[in-house]
Amino acid sequence: MTHALLLAAALLNPGTPTDTFDVRIELQALYDEISQATLQFVSESDVDLFHDVLYTPDWVFVDAKGHTQTWLQVRERAIQALSAPPLDSMIETIQKLSPAPNGAAVMVRVTTVRTIVDAEGRYGRQGASHTLTEINAFRDRWVRVSDDWKLKSREQVSGPTVSVDKSE
Repeated sequence: MTHALLLAAALLNPGTPTDTFDVRIELQALYDEISQATLQFVSESDVDLFHDVLYTPDWVFVDAKGHTQTWLQVRERAIQALSAPPLDSMIETIQKLSPAPNGAAVMVRVTTVRTIVDAEGRYGRQGASHTLTEINAFRDRWVRVSDDWKLKSREQVSGPTVSVDKSE
């Protein structure tokens, strides 16, 4: 009898799993786009244009210590990053998605890889090249604006995990 009731409930409400699956596919595609665009930014206007397209005007970032920062504060660091050694790769992977009214809450894992020259000898022989892999976990809030998804906020769940010369 329990199986019959569960089957009936599933048949009466077939949209929910598909909708969640569709949302996950759409948002993962946006995360892939964000990662690829981040690797290609060369100017302040690249950063600004991308923010205007994919983020809400009132987007905020909450760091691992709980400090809230506006886009203007985060923008400064994004602009400074343009002159830093480039990332080799960046991958954002959805770990968990929870639908919400007019949006979704997403736990996302961000993995960045960067090759550095260790001038100080911090990771071994001075002047040697090393690959740093950094992993961060974030809680993102996405909202639907018309037919588009916009990132409303990003909260860093904990400090980064960094490994040297180890691939994931």
